[in-house]
Amino acid sequence: MSEVPTRTSVLGTLVVIGVLAAVAFGAWSLWGGQPLPASARNVPPTGEAGRLAADPLALADFDAGTESYDHVRAFSDLLALKFLNDSEVAAYNQEGAGAARLTVSSKRPEGQVLVAVVRMADRDAALRAADRLDAFQFALSLTRHPPEQGVTRVAQTAVRPDRDPAARATVRAHYVHGDLLVRVQLNAKSVDLMSRFGPILAAQLKVLPADG
Repeated sequence: MSEVPTRTSVLGTLVVIGVLAAVAFGAWSLWGGQPLPASARNVPPTGEAGRLAADPLALADFDAGTESYDHVRAFSDLLALKFLNDSEVAAYNQEGAGAARLTVSSKRPEGQVLVAVVRMADRDAALRAADRLDAFQFALSLTRHPPEQGVTRVAQTAVRPDRDPAARATVRAHYVHGDLLVRVQLNAKSVDLMSRFGPILAAQLKVLPADG
């Protein structure tokens, strides 16, 4: 009577060993046929925990004097910083502004750099908002700046020191990347230093190229 349980136990053991062998062979094959390292059991599958996707709202690293604005995660966080006027806020809100990121670098030799990236409702919304924001610049007494790095929505302080020598020297660009609206701004230390805007815009375009 005891022989049947013994055979059953042996059969069960063989089945377990077979399953484990198949699993091991499969892992060995997936690893490229090479011996598995001791830590292989801890390697997460591709796309699972342990592999962080890059933030799609990418910001360039402007190094000198970069200030931390890691708390800015949504457009409402940008509003709290009060650097947008009412017309600009309306343009963003009407087109579904959502997630946002901000970087500010205040110690660059040419002046302060500010870059804001905001996700809009969709690409069309981003394009509409970019056009409106660009148009608003001229209501602020800015003038058209020649295209920079292929971006056409660029405006700057009018170079009229005889009329307003105290005018703040600013260059500002708006462009679109997918459904993202990007604002790149240089508050230059002088009118002459506004000419250094090109490399600043190029740095941001490297991480988020313009497609609109």
